[in-house]
Amino acid sequence: MDSGTQPPETGEPAPDPSPIIKKILGIVIDLHEQVNKEAVLRTTRSAGAELSQVTTTNHPEPVLNRILTLPNMSKKLEGPDDHHIPKLQRNLRLLKEDVVKLQDLRTEVAEEVLKHIRPLELLLDKVEKGEKDPSKPPLTLGMKKDLDDINKKIFNLMCQVPLLPNKRKNAKGSDADDGEGDNNGKGIVCLPGIHANKEDLKRRAVFRYVLGEFEELSDQQKFCLLSFAVFPENQEVNRTMLMYWWMGEGILSSKDIPSEKGILKPEDVVKDILDDFKDRNLIEPVEIKRKEKPNSYKMAPFVHSSVVLISKEIGLFDMYDKKEKPTMKQSGLHKVCLVEGSSSQQEAKAKKMADVDQIETVFNVSERFPDFTFKWFSEDKPTRNKLTLSKATYPKLKVFYLGRWERTAKRHIEVENPELMKNLKHMIKLKLLSFQGISRIERLDNAVCKLRELIILDLRACYNLEKLPDKIDSLKALIYLDITDCYMIDRMPKRLSWLDNLEVLKGFVVSDAIDDETVCTLAELVELKKLRKLSISINKEDFSIVDVFVAVKNFKKLEKLKVAWGGINKHPQDKGVDGEKGVGKVKPKEGENDNAIAAAEKKKPTLLERTATYLRREKSRTEPELPMTLKKLDLQCFPGELLPEWLEPNNLRNVEKLYIKGGTELTGFGKSLPIEETHCKVTVLRLKFLPKLKVEWRDLSKRYFPKLKFLEKYQCPQVSLCPCDGIGIWRKPEEM
Repeated sequence: MDSGTQPPETGEPAPDPSPIIKKILGIVIDLHEQVNKEAVLRTTRSAGAELSQVTTTNHPEPVLNRILTLPNMSKKLEGPDDHHIPKLQRNLRLLKEDVVKLQDLRTEVAEEVLKHIRPLELLLDKVEKGEKDPSKPPLTLGMKKDLDDINKKIFNLMCQVPLLPNKRKNAKGSDADDGEGDNNGKGIVCLPGIHANKEDLKRRAVFRYVLGEFEELSDQQKFCLLSFAVFPENQEVNRTMLMYWWMGEGILSSKDIPSEKGILKPEDVVKDILDDFKDRNLIEPVEIKRKEKPNSYKMAPFVHSSVVLISKEIGLFDMYDKKEKPTMKQSGLHKVCLVEGSSSQQEAKAKKMADVDQIETVFNVSERFPDFTFKWFSEDKPTRNKLTLSKATYPKLKVFYLGRWERTAKRHIEVENPELMKNLKHMIKLKLLSFQGISRIERLDNAVCKLRELIILDLRACYNLEKLPDKIDSLKALIYLDITDCYMIDRMPKRLSWLDNLEVLKGFVVSDAIDDETVCTLAELVELKKLRKLSISINKEDFSIVDVFVAVKNFKKLEKLKVAWGGINKHPQDKGVDGEKGVGKVKPKEGENDNAIAAAEKKKPTLLERTATYLRREKSRTEPELPMTLKKLDLQCFPGELLPEWLEPNNLRNVEKLYIKGGTELTGFGKSLPIEETHCKVTVLRLKFLPKLKVEWRDLSKRYFPKLKFLEKYQCPQVSLCPCDGIGIWRKPEEM
């Protein structure tokens, strides 16, 4: 590094960052030209070969036309850096413009930018040396990663610029305390108000960057990005929730989509969209070390404010204004976001909310008592002639999301008057209905069964819910049903297995209920031909792991299975006067006990009889096995000492992820240690709360699971010698 780029010593004036940025920008431009030069040389060689073929054939077309139509010629000339280097150039230019206006940041910017000069000089040297070997690409994966890292740091620095106080606007200096400065001497209370000063925000480089990226997105992606405007900045937003919402809006197809990568499910499409936003520095993945890959995202404050402003000007979502707190209002495109205190606003009254029949979306952001919204969609709707009432339906409404969008249970939500749910029957075109985390809902009104176009029913963590509608099969279009953590539900309605389009079922309950005419059994779910995800809670004492895999062995499309053995909900049977089983049992008189016991002993079957009964039962039982399509298996509170033979690692077939969480008696993965490595395809293994499981790392990684890439070990004291970190995580090092 030359003397002109050394950081300043203490006491010296801070260097002007403009020439430093100019220098680093020059390096990037040289790098751009060098990479493109290499790309042109390689393309010219390729084109020369094709041209020689053109000139040696008797083709009737003019040679010039053939050259102009050589495949992907213009694309090849763009070079492989069309994503990495131009973005870095643009960010540097935007940063240069802002630094000119923000002289107070000279030292901070200079020190940060100086760090990147030497790495970029080394990168330029490598590319220049690589010019001698035209067979290699000018930018390796490592170089692209370095460019991405530098680009992120530059972008983060650019985002930090507006965060510093604007001291120069205060003529009395930063020590003035008379309260006559900006905002009457008060600090910013609520960051979403940043966008209120439109002109100031639009001058920011961050806004111009976000707007530029927004304009490059497809229509589908634009809505997806703007949907982040309803959530507070820096709040974690779960990917599954976003998928449900976007699918309900009709932005995301609920069907599989063919692509170059193969058949993409909605989950894959959502992940691709969010990954694109991440690559554009619009959102950040929430990295949790115990997660193999992130499934939640957040948006930085100034990016969020830019998205809020764009959304407001388009008319998509309108909940923020110059006030400190957001308010509920219907946007120009008929979206309503419920916020804290919405139930106290005038618009909460049905007569005050205008154009109710035009509302497309109701989304609960932070309101605790959202049941007033049911009144908006009542059967009797006032007409222009206030003396008459008309029977109403609301065909525009697609999303009715009253529940929690957060994964944590910090926000308490309750419905004070569940009877209002009868108004659901008027939402005839509803696609998404969410009551997630809402208290005091004991049963769903039969009006739910009128929602013939409902795709997603989210009842997760409705702790008071006791029963699903018997006629649930009326929901012909239903694809996703989530009743996880609905602990009061103890049986499944018989017609659940009649939902022909159901693909994801979370929270199915197996209990000791024996009414075959009204209760759906696990085996009957085989009728759900499209089912690919299933989670089961077993509350039946004698329902073993054998019973589970006998029931699911013929599920043709099942890819993910979660089984949790939990508490036993015993249903009352006929009882005598003492409360004992049986009808009309009378307490024996004194002295009769001994005779009764002796008689019972005589009636007890012999060992031979018990053995014969057991063999007959085993013979009639179908052999259990894994579904051929299963890729993920999650076992919780496992009840046995050893994994049964069909669950031993060598027999896991196509399973790629295996979770065993809880099993106080489990001691091993099979009866004996494999002599050689198995054919197991498991790459992700999670072991939790297994105090008796005994295995060494060498056997675990070399014999049982030779393809292992990720291990989580928690409270498994006898799983020994594993190279895990302090929280029990091991990841296989990436191959260079």
